[in-house]
Amino acid sequence: MTERVSNPESKTMSAAATVSSGESSWILLNMYAKVGENTNETTAHCQVSDDMKICASLVRERPPLPSNLYVHCSGAAFAERPSSLSMVDDLILFHVYIGPEYRARSALPSYFFMYRADPKRPSLELLPQPPPQDWVRLYHPVGIFPRGGEDNHYTVASMIPLQFEKGNLFSLRLYDSETKTWSSKNLSVESPQEEFPIAIPNNYCHLLSHHNTSTAFTLGETIGWVDLWRGVLFCDMLSGHHTLRGVPLPLPLNLTKPGGADSSEELGSGRTHRGIAFVGGHLRLVEVGFKAAAVVYDQETGSPRSRIENWTITTWTNKEMSNSYDDWRMDGTIQASDIFLGDHSESELPPIDLHNLYVSDPVIGMNGNDMHVVYLTARENFRHPKSWVLAIDTRDRKVQSVVAMPGPLSEEMPYFDANYCTCTIISK
Repeated sequence: MTERVSNPESKTMSAAATVSSGESSWILLNMYAKVGENTNETTAHCQVSDDMKICASLVRERPPLPSNLYVHCSGAAFAERPSSLSMVDDLILFHVYIGPEYRARSALPSYFFMYRADPKRPSLELLPQPPPQDWVRLYHPVGIFPRGGEDNHYTVASMIPLQFEKGNLFSLRLYDSETKTWSSKNLSVESPQEEFPIAIPNNYCHLLSHHNTSTAFTLGETIGWVDLWRGVLFCDMLSGHHTLRGVPLPLPLNLTKPGGADSSEELGSGRTHRGIAFVGGHLRLVEVGFKAAAVVYDQETGSPRSRIENWTITTWTNKEMSNSYDDWRMDGTIQASDIFLGDHSESELPPIDLHNLYVSDPVIGMNGNDMHVVYLTARENFRHPKSWVLAIDTRDRKVQSVVAMPGPLSEEMPYFDANYCTCTIISK
């Protein structure tokens, strides 16, 4: 998923993204769409074939509630829930498989759609299938670069690593909405990020030795592909040269704690522990950390888990965005045990103490007045089917709001948290 910022000094709204009273200027979008019709002013249709038609609608909510994409298919059935791959301004790129659930996905028809959720002129376009050598894989994060102009053309971009040994050679896969064609080119990092300032333990090398993109965002004239444990690769999207430059992210807290890293610890998924945003003219990063007790077997979820004793939120700010680690300034760290619950009723809150919750997928508020708010998915333990969204004000150390999320763990993500953690920041 991507975040759109129209220039590095200020966020601007798309003309189609006017925010009415009661709506937020940014949204959290569920990665998995809801199957069905929800007709509103954003509804658009696309005739895929004589027998099949797709319609899409966006239902917006103010964070911490997630917004939802609704997708309906006439004349065929989805093999699984459609998935949103990226959103910038009012553009949403989503993907569907058509066919029976029991069939292997590689054997099913696969379609990419670009949906414009503009209430004044909604549209839905079927993208041509890319050639096999330019295939955009679903597990490679995709960026959207709106090019503006009267025709509102855009570029879809995916960057795939080609050379893990050195970590500086990539294939840039591009779709041009004006020519309706796919293309690809190989790029090397012309201005790499600074070398690690410390030695990296062997058990962390598989994640830190090369760039593993976990998300992407659009900033000014660039798209940034983010490895949340390592750094950002910015690609110039306006020049035909498409140069790449690296901006490092702060080292994982496990590597910088007193006494050094524990050789038995693993970093895990970057998206579970970290979040990034460009807001207030700065690049901002957040990381959640845990203090856990011994692993126990959870009879309710059927999985081993660690009992959480406490957790922390740490934030950093970067005003320069050069290739140096020194650009980052730590704003501070707060512990869950020091966070004030506020005036929320017991019925709103999780049934266990705040500091014992399993929290994940931190998201930084995108408005100037909530840039110090971090949104977290909270569960009683890892993979528990019930989840809450906590909005934590890191300045006041207070739970600003809490929302219980409906529904069990998503079937599409059986090994990961899947309600709010499949949402991402969308700037409008």
